[in-house]
Amino acid sequence: MASIGIVGAGTAGLHLGLKLLAQGIPVTLYSEQEPDAVRTGRLLNTVTHHAPTRAREREVWVDFWGVPELAMKRLSIHVHAPQPFSVQGRLSDPSLCVDYRVYQPRLAEAFVERGGRLEILPVDAVMLEKLASRHTLMVVATGRNGLTGLFPRIPELSPHTKPPRVLFAALLEGLRMPQPTSMHTNLIPGQGEVFESQIITRHGRVPSTLIEAIPGTELAALISRKRDDDPAALDASLLEVMRRFAPATYERIDPTEFGVRGPLDFLQGGFTPAVRRAWAPLGEGRFVMAVGDTHVTNDPVAGQGANGASASAFALAHAITDALLAERPFDEAFCRDTDARMWAAVAPTTHWSNALLEPPPAHLIDLLVTASRDTFVADAFVSDMMIPERILPICASPEATAAYISEARTPRADLLAASGALGWDTGTRIRPLAG
Repeated sequence: MASIGIVGAGTAGLHLGLKLLAQGIPVTLYSEQEPDAVRTGRLLNTVTHHAPTRAREREVWVDFWGVPELAMKRLSIHVHAPQPFSVQGRLSDPSLCVDYRVYQPRLAEAFVERGGRLEILPVDAVMLEKLASRHTLMVVATGRNGLTGLFPRIPELSPHTKPPRVLFAALLEGLRMPQPTSMHTNLIPGQGEVFESQIITRHGRVPSTLIEAIPGTELAALISRKRDDDPAALDASLLEVMRRFAPATYERIDPTEFGVRGPLDFLQGGFTPAVRRAWAPLGEGRFVMAVGDTHVTNDPVAGQGANGASASAFALAHAITDALLAERPFDEAFCRDTDARMWAAVAPTTHWSNALLEPPPAHLIDLLVTASRDTFVADAFVSDMMIPERILPICASPEATAAYISEARTPRADLLAASGALGWDTGTRIRPLAG
């Protein structure tokens, strides 16, 4: 019987494995760490899952944090221009942020509970060749041990040759969370971006931040100090970031208590986004596919990295299932066809992420200004910007943006439902609203 081997138990590998298991296909996941080691390790990211990813989680029955009260239902965008303004909108489909030290181990356990095989085994290129003889197809979902090097970078789809942002992410203490729960985005021209959200951890819900600084700026200097060398100094710099660049967050801070929660609750650094070919030849006529960050690595400025990885994983799962049903071999033709199918799934995420790394065009600024003055436009805009397939055509040209603004001024039914204006809430219990 056909079997699939997946190297890497991150979100892409787990979503792929769970989707294949749901189709009755035997899967083995190869991971360097036991789930418990991930639980007690360093913060992995502060990624937020948006509506399409949450729908895929429900499809494979891993929506373990689907209680409506846990989701974030609002987004505020603060533009720190010479004349600052803010956009405050309600999401038609709430987003959710779960600490991956909670999320990934729980999904790994669900994978095993449902019949998947999890092996703790470091895999390099030599071991990958050996594992290929055990499985009908191998998939790489990790960049560890040099495996990313198997998949050549595609220059025409990879405009960046160095990290476009200096990054800092952390779980915080001494910051009162907004009510209702919401995400805050601060756009600072010439400096970068400061994000705030609320993340579900094993200690409950806590505030988090992601700071994206343009290299060489004051913001970059403030977050570049190594926290391990001087935690108090870095926390003081972080407080200064919030004071200068995120005032809506700063007003909820207790300066005497503010800082990173713990020694493992932060990340610092940067990386170069890239798109790579999604397949590589192995020996004896075998091939290996890449998925997730091994295939496409996006800057986190759009908050879409894991969402794109999940979309790519499901596209690959569908391609594998289709091939097995058709008794099609996993040959080079399959790899090329599947590469195109996966790129179609993740390309909008890449294009939107790259667009946000550049100064916005005038018509996008017009959209933001209009949204700051019109709640219907604000609700539509913040909901659509969470889904790259929706927002890209809206921002494609001045004409498309103008048409969108005109249409958004008449509220959509889904946005009215999300706000309760139709008389019902849209949680798990549908009931008439009081009054």
